[in-house]
Amino acid sequence: MPVEWPYPWSPIEFPDDKPAFETELLRELKPGHSLFGIPVSAIGRRYDQDEVLFEFRDGSGRVAEVHLTWAGERESPPWPGASLFESFAAWVESVREEYP
Repeated sequence: MPVEWPYPWSPIEFPDDKPAFETELLRELKPGHSLFGIPVSAIGRRYDQDEVLFEFRDGSGRVAEVHLTWAGERESPPWPGASLFESFAAWVESVREEYP
């Protein structure tokens, strides 16, 4: 069953694009950030902003919506901005509340 992405989000269409988002996230994170040291995979994005959805690679089903800064260097927490969700479904619900 295909996943229906809420407006204005979409899946990352080209697998070759995923490493760029994952590398940038690692570049921006430093100790003290809620995602530091947690393995994640990029799965979706907003094309109108620098928001990327990452799924945790620990089998928990959790996801993180992250606003990448593209500064090319480590940021001071709380940057990059991140919102954590217990599941993809919980994240979808939050987006639908924002964009009914």
